[in-house]
Amino acid sequence: MTVHLPPLVAAAPADARRARMRMRMRMRWWLTLTVVLVVLSGAFAGWFRATEASEAPTVPHVAVTDTAARAPAGARIRVRVLNTTASRGLARRVTFVLRDFGYDVVDFDSDTRTPSTGTVILAHTGRVEWSRRLRRALGTGTIEQRADSLRYVDFTVLVGSDWKTPAQPFRP
Repeated sequence: MTVHLPPLVAAAPADARRARMRMRMRMRWWLTLTVVLVVLSGAFAGWFRATEASEAPTVPHVAVTDTAARAPAGARIRVRVLNTTASRGLARRVTFVLRDFGYDVVDFDSDTRTPSTGTVILAHTGRVEWSRRLRRALGTGTIEQRADSLRYVDFTVLVGSDWKTPAQPFRP
């Protein structure tokens, strides 16, 4: 005598097998999608870094290691920087450059009352060698001797529109 099971009980293992197969297929699909997204995001990040690095110019304005432009060792050269152009923030950028070269920039401001197209370095002391170093650090400028009775600074830099921002970033 054989016992026949009702159709619902016999069909249950096949339905469970199909459900497990569907679950595995979904898991494979999500795993494949995750792997593809990780690979694409890594490729995008690599591409972004490569284009960002290629846009940065490789020729510096003046190398910060240029010893002919650096302030002499042991000397404190006080500099005041005045922006004489309509460009905002130029005095601050010149301050960063000069400080990278070892100059003590004690003050920076804007003075647009007398706009200047050329950068002028006003030397308040008789140190010609220091003024040449300062001009080399700036990359431009004419040197003028002008006495200062206050002796607040050694040099005043009147930044004109001829000064160009260095190609390399100021800060890493």
